[in-house]
Amino acid sequence: MMGKISFFLGLQISQSPRGIFINQSEYAIESLKIYGFESCDPMDTPMVEKSKLDEDKEGKAVDPSHYR
Repeated sequence: MMGKISFFLGLQISQSPRGIFINQSEYAIESLKIYGFESCDPMDTPMVEKSKLDEDKEGKAVDPSHYR
């Protein structure tokens, strides 16, 4: 008989009475190592806080400078 699954196809899986939780941190860390980014410092993404995003029903292009 097999025990609880903990690692499958690059996903960390933990089971508890509250539910099943899936985590990809090991996959992300391995990807950073492959491309030489494991020692890089994180950076903030400059964006307007609490900005409301609405669907553009007319299909007009959005100004991308708001998100750079």
